[in-house]
Amino acid sequence: MKNLGSKKPPIAVGLLACMMAFGATAAHAQTSLGDAIRNAAENLSLNFDAGTRIAVVSIQADTERMSGYLIGGVIDALVGAGRFAVVSRDEVELALVRGELDFNMSGEVDDETAQFIGRFFGAQIIATGAFELHGDAFRLRLRAIEVETAVIRGVHTETVRGDRTVRYLLGDIDPSRFWSLGVSVGTAFADPWVIGTVWGTLAPLRNSFVRVGVDLGFVSDNALVEGYYMIAPFVHYAFFLPFDDLPIPFTMGGWHIGAGVGFIIEEHRFAHFAIQRRAFIADFVTGFNVGNRLDISYTLRTDFSSPLMQKISVGFTHRFQ
Repeated sequence: MKNLGSKKPPIAVGLLACMMAFGATAAHAQTSLGDAIRNAAENLSLNFDAGTRIAVVSIQADTERMSGYLIGGVIDALVGAGRFAVVSRDEVELALVRGELDFNMSGEVDDETAQFIGRFFGAQIIATGAFELHGDAFRLRLRAIEVETAVIRGVHTETVRGDRTVRYLLGDIDPSRFWSLGVSVGTAFADPWVIGTVWGTLAPLRNSFVRVGVDLGFVSDNALVEGYYMIAPFVHYAFFLPFDDLPIPFTMGGWHIGAGVGFIIEEHRFAHFAIQRRAFIADFVTGFNVGNRLDISYTLRTDFSSPLMQKISVGFTHRFQ
C-alpha cells in the first residue's frame, strides 16, 4: 500500500522550488557601494528618534581612502535624512589632530573605546562598521550602539559588488598611471582647419606618461588650394596630476603638461603646382581628462622656421585599468 501522505502536490513542490531559487538569488544580490551606504544608513536610522545625536566613529577597511569614503557617505546619508544631529567628520579629525582622542578611524575600534568617543562628542548613538572581502564580493557591516548602555540598537549588512569605484578606493587602481587609447578632433584655426588625432599613452612611471600618436589635417583656408593634407606623427612626455582629491567620479582623470617632438608632412595642391613641406617639429602640450572619457588638450607647435601653430582638440579616451 502506497504512503500517499508523504507525496507533495506538484503545485506545492513548484512553489517551494521558486522560493528557494528566489532566496538563493537574493542571498547573492550585490549592490553598488553608494546604494549600500544609503541602505545601511536608512535602515539603521529607523531605530532612532528624531533629534538623536549620532557619531560615526569608525569603519574598518583596507585603505584609509575607502574608510573615509564610507564614513563620509554614512554621515551624508544621515544628515540628508534631516532628522538627526550628526557629528561631522571634521570634528572627529580635529580632535585626533589635537591629541584629545587616540584611535584609528579606518581600523577596528572596540565597544569601550567607541563609547568613550561617543561621550566625548555628546552623542547618544555611535556607529561603527567594517568593509571586508566576502567570497567574490565585499560585505559592508554597520552597527549602531547606544552610548550609555552599550546596547546594540541595530545591525545592517550589505553585499557590495567589486566594481571600479570599489577597486579604486581599495587601491587596486593607481590613479597616477594613465594607460589609454584615444581619438579626438580639433582645429588649428588656420591650415589645417580640421585635425583628427589618434593616440595612446604608456605610463610605466607614476605621475607621468608617454603619448604616441599622429595628427591628420584636412581643409585649407586658402580658396585657391584644390587639395590639402597634413600628417604629423609625434611623441610627447607629460607629467600627470590625477584628480585624486575630488569626489568620485571626478577622481577619474587628471591634468597633464608636457612637451615632445614629431615630424610634419604637409602639401598644398594648386591648379598647376604643389607646395610640400617636410620638417621636424617640437610641441608644448597641456590639457585635462575628465572621468577617463573626455579629453581636452591644447598644443603649441613649431618647426623653427614657420609661424607657431596651435591646436585645440576634444576627444574620447578609453583608459585601461
